[in-house]
Amino acid sequence: MSEKIKSIRIHPGIGIARLGDSDEFYIGPEAPGVVVDPGGSNGPGPNGGTYRDSGARLKRQAQRYRVYAYDANDKVIAELTSDSGLIQSVRWRVHVRNMKAANYAFQGAYLFDPDKLRNPSIQPGKKPIERDKLIIDPGVHTIASGQARPVVMKGDVFTGVEKGLLPGAMRFVGFTPKDTSKEVEVTYKAAKDIELGQLRLDSKDRLLFVPAPGKGESVTTPKVALSNPSVTNSPPNGPEGGTNPLTNQFAYFNVPGWWDDTCEGEIDVTVTLKDGTVLSTRDNVKSVTDEGTRNPRAGAWIVTAPPKFAPHMYHMVSILDRVYEAFPEAYPYAKRKTNFYRDVYPLFANTVNYGWVSAEAAGVTLAAGVTRTKGTAHGPKQSANLLSPQRMAMYTDPTEKSRPARQGTYGLMRRAPGKSGKLVDSLLPAPPLRPTSWKSEEFNRPEEDRKMPKLWGSGGKPAQNQQLGIQLPDQFMSLTDLQLNHLKEWADGNFEVGVPQKPVSLEKLPLTMQPHALDSSALEPTIGGGFHPGIEFPYLIIYREKFAEAFRVNKDIEPGSLAAYMSSPWQGDFWSCDIAWWPTQRPDIVFEYDEKNQTRTYREWFRGYDTNGEPLSSTDGYEQMAYAWSKLGMVLPIKTEDGSFLKDNGQIVFVEQERNPALNRPPAKGK
Repeated sequence: MSEKIKSIRIHPGIGIARLGDSDEFYIGPEAPGVVVDPGGSNGPGPNGGTYRDSGARLKRQAQRYRVYAYDANDKVIAELTSDSGLIQSVRWRVHVRNMKAANYAFQGAYLFDPDKLRNPSIQPGKKPIERDKLIIDPGVHTIASGQARPVVMKGDVFTGVEKGLLPGAMRFVGFTPKDTSKEVEVTYKAAKDIELGQLRLDSKDRLLFVPAPGKGESVTTPKVALSNPSVTNSPPNGPEGGTNPLTNQFAYFNVPGWWDDTCEGEIDVTVTLKDGTVLSTRDNVKSVTDEGTRNPRAGAWIVTAPPKFAPHMYHMVSILDRVYEAFPEAYPYAKRKTNFYRDVYPLFANTVNYGWVSAEAAGVTLAAGVTRTKGTAHGPKQSANLLSPQRMAMYTDPTEKSRPARQGTYGLMRRAPGKSGKLVDSLLPAPPLRPTSWKSEEFNRPEEDRKMPKLWGSGGKPAQNQQLGIQLPDQFMSLTDLQLNHLKEWADGNFEVGVPQKPVSLEKLPLTMQPHALDSSALEPTIGGGFHPGIEFPYLIIYREKFAEAFRVNKDIEPGSLAAYMSSPWQGDFWSCDIAWWPTQRPDIVFEYDEKNQTRTYREWFRGYDTNGEPLSSTDGYEQMAYAWSKLGMVLPIKTEDGSFLKDNGQIVFVEQERNPALNRPPAKGK
């Protein structure tokens, strides 16, 4: 076998690891549709595991990387592990960074301005990669066969910075400037030894990338508050005519003086075969200690991200869908007839599940007595329950009799603006150039709030556009052209029904299918729409030129430079996007369910008390999220006695579980 091995490749090509404040971790998905168990016992996980440790801390989700061997015809012939009998040793090489504080200020995909920087008074005028005082860079780390101890990657930030000036219109903790129109002098204290993640090996020398614990803080005196100052300073868009990204309505994306411990970067491996042959995912490597140069088609990438609090639910559009949109040749069913249960049913199931985490989708009655989306919501007893037995009977009937029902449902679906139906065409070119295409009349259209999905888009929500006095495209999230093509074929009756899809574990898949299964399963439970900026990956995922091929980040991309477009720190955006953004990752609301009466009662997901005994705020909880995020509840299905999931009118019932009781602590005396 060894003589047939001509090259190696790492899978998944892009991995996702998720933060948690526990030292314990579990390995993320490795096969499509498989929800992994977090380990432990007597819990709500798929196999009885628990998402929290014995101290109620949230476990981290690690990403595992595997090495596959390919022959001269680029056909996979083996996975290379310590027990495969094919190798002497494995040496993994990892380089990650956090470049958020050094990056351009995020003001929305369509309003990107290369002249606006985060922390603009520090190393001004330089490109983000050159602003080394603002980059957390642990350097290159390696871990090799037989190395039992984890490798912890740490770095510093705000080094060599003593004083600076910040707008007085910002919000500070315990300090209010006398004249908010003038700048405020602040002092900086470097943050040292920030952990960005750990490298470990499993029992077969596969790499485990364990993310950081989810920390973040301000290094300035006075401390910069994690907030949106435009709410209190010349609302709705802040002072200076809304031109300053540190004080306008995008300010919480760009909080100066703050760091967080997310990261992104490259994963490589060098393998020594039994016969002494050295193979690497890097070019020009002749020995295990050679650095070589990155080969983007063989090496992999890692992105660390916030937790996914509803692990059984999937967003309507994932990063996987965006990969297929950018690289249609990678889509495994490109030349096959549309299959209802494979291509259409998952969209409907995903839609229905929003009814357990979104106020809009649930049609709940708010405290003010207003019912959102009355009559069109996705609750079990509501008319838009796409999984009810009556609807499913029509949806699986390819005859003319059910055509009106299929066409009616298809007619509600939203496509991206422009003729192509691709989001990227309304944005070109890619950063660091300014977007231009959206200004064309082709992309100027009224947004219809009755279309689906009714989730906010990469152009910001309509209310935000009204405040700005502009009309950006994609104010509501759109489906991909591939998804819409399947729906069109189904609506026209050109489909086969198929059978419900049952997830298959990686170990049970044929060897030839395993690499793609790893690539796709890592990106399936992610957010691929509403890039404002997103949760795991920014809108740069839609640009084909950023990638060497599907699932492979291009050669000229610096570690940390793509994820740098995400919110800094991430907790501010995670609080702010509390309605109709990404509720399958960050729920808006949660439910309790009465099995006997088949009724449900909703509660706010972000509720309880902070460290000072103050109630968590539904109007200004930015800084409270930095404390509360790891303690908030998971949204999980109710299990029945036979191990299946409880259903109501065709829907799986999801309720809040494993919420840290520390959030329920009553207010301190005198509060």
